[in-house]
Amino acid sequence: MAQFCPLCGRSKPEEALFCNDCKDKIEKEYEVDVPKGEGGMDAVGQELTERSVEAKKENPDLPTDTLSKDTGPRKNKSRLFWGLLLLGILLVAGFFYYGETVRKGNLDRLQWDAAVKENSVSGYLTYMQAFPKGKYYTLAEENLVKLKGNEAETWRTLQSSDNRAELRDFLTQYPESPYTPLVKKRLDSLAWVATLNDNTAESYSDYMVASQSGELPGDYFGNAQERYEMLFQSYPVTKSDLDSIRLTVDGFFTALSALKANEITKYMAPVVFRFFNSGGGQREKIVGDLIIS
Repeated sequence: MAQFCPLCGRSKPEEALFCNDCKDKIEKEYEVDVPKGEGGMDAVGQELTERSVEAKKENPDLPTDTLSKDTGPRKNKSRLFWGLLLLGILLVAGFFYYGETVRKGNLDRLQWDAAVKENSVSGYLTYMQAFPKGKYYTLAEENLVKLKGNEAETWRTLQSSDNRAELRDFLTQYPESPYTPLVKKRLDSLAWVATLNDNTAESYSDYMVASQSGELPGDYFGNAQERYEMLFQSYPVTKSDLDSIRLTVDGFFTALSALKANEITKYMAPVVFRFFNSGGGQREKIVGDLIIS
């Protein structure tokens, strides 16, 4: 009997079929029991031996480990399992990566379309904050700079304008403009000038309502209130009131011409306030001064 292992060519015990190393590998990797003697070799052992010897003859430099692994059906199944598992993991990861990429791309596009439709400073800022690395970030930045330039140029034109409609349009077009306080102040001044020109209780009331609602800053609210109260207290004089006033004036001057103190006193109040802030005086004293003079 050969003293060399038919698988690796190394020496082996005389009664053994293979060397100890090859025997351990066969039993471990193929889950078979290698017979101890040549007479007890079963069909599986014989087949393994023949296949190994044949492979060794065809490729003498082929390592023994490779022969054992390549010829084992159990090892092939294990490799197939791990290969399929790896392929499945790659497919799942690719699916999620693709889905996330597409989702972000769609959100980017939707937000950009909304910003373009709005075409405002706040719209482009919202897009840039949501997608700092977005596909349209640079374009949004360019549009933002352009809008700010137009805004500044428009305000320079309106600084000396008396057109209140144009000033209101500016506030509508640029609701968050840094020039908003200046525009409102300009509107307030123009509204007050128009109110003074009307000089009616209704016009002063309208100015106060606009100030209280926040439409105007209301820098002239106090003045408007004073003028409104003064005009609101005025009321048309009836014919009977005019006749009464006429009789009082005529009677006073008639009594004054006749130097009748009692008659003069009848047409005067107990305390008479004089013009030019000269203070008030008692009726009797004033009548006496008039008669003496």
